[in-house]
Amino acid sequence: MKIILAAALVVIAGQAQALSCLRADVARTFGWASEAEERYVVLQGAFTFSPPAEDLTDMNDRQSVRLPATFSGQYLGAGGFVAAPTLDVTLRFECFGPWCGSIENNEDTLAFVEQTADGYVLNVDPCFSTVFAPDNANVQSVLSCMRGTGCQEQAF
Repeated sequence: MKIILAAALVVIAGQAQALSCLRADVARTFGWASEAEERYVVLQGAFTFSPPAEDLTDMNDRQSVRLPATFSGQYLGAGGFVAAPTLDVTLRFECFGPWCGSIENNEDTLAFVEQTADGYVLNVDPCFSTVFAPDNANVQSVLSCMRGTGCQEQAF
């Protein structure tokens, strides 16, 4: 009887798995990107890309996807946001089990994009730790962080 109960608990625990993310926070991401060994740029604008065909693989073991995209909009400089040239960016949609990151095609986005030797890469995870809505609060927060006039993380 104990073996059956233990097996039932294992099955239930496996089915009850859930993605646990910290609440996305522009100031926290700014601090993380500032301290990273990698180089990041903050972009605000639209990423245009061709979505991949629907994948009918195991929904519990989805794979990360890389897609070429074009960015048009602004980048964050010392004085604030300024017009950026059109950039080629690789979008890397990361998956953790059945959960995958996503962004809307050609929709205004505030993003922390890695600048690599091979070009720009936007890693989009299911917790949305590098992409944000470009609302006034997020834009003002990232501007304040850049200017050094306050970079307050949101309380949990």
